[in-house]
Amino acid sequence: MSSIPFRTPIPVEVLQSDDRSLELRDRSTYSKILLRERKGEEFSGELGVKYGESKLRTDGTLVCGSRPGEWTFYNPSAEANSLIQTLETYGERVALTNLTHGRALMSVEGDSTGSLLEKICNIDFSDEMVPDGACLSASIGNVSCDLVRTGTNEEISFLIACERSFGEYLFRVLIDAGREFGITPPDGLELH
Repeated sequence: MSSIPFRTPIPVEVLQSDDRSLELRDRSTYSKILLRERKGEEFSGELGVKYGESKLRTDGTLVCGSRPGEWTFYNPSAEANSLIQTLETYGERVALTNLTHGRALMSVEGDSTGSLLEKICNIDFSDEMVPDGACLSASIGNVSCDLVRTGTNEEISFLIACERSFGEYLFRVLIDAGREFGITPPDGLELH
């Protein structure tokens, strides 16, 4: 097990508009574990999460049906080894990959979230098209991302994951798109 401390690629922990209608937050320190079912196995029923859906477990882990036969587990704890140990009980029926160091993770929260994302992504983020718990992949600012709607109709929020090397750039794209909604870029983080 690795003892290398995690270093986030995102230089700012949180940015918020003055009216609190939009918040961008670095969540990269979350544990991120990928579980793939082995050929011939069927895990969607066992995990209680189908492709395109997500579910919050009692231990705070968000289980996301990322792709057919593939689930991503996000936990606010930086202790990925603890999460891996809970998943190792599935034995040889699954393949586990620790993505914690290889993926950036951020959240976009607030009333302006859907409008912000629609500026830089070709998805309709209305409640009907992307309901609570929805899990999808899309290009945001030309970066391939996995998104999970974690909020409700009243409190809209999304988790956005991408390859670590694109993390700072994607965060800058979100900041730039957020200017219209009251986000002020810190010095040095302007996109243009």
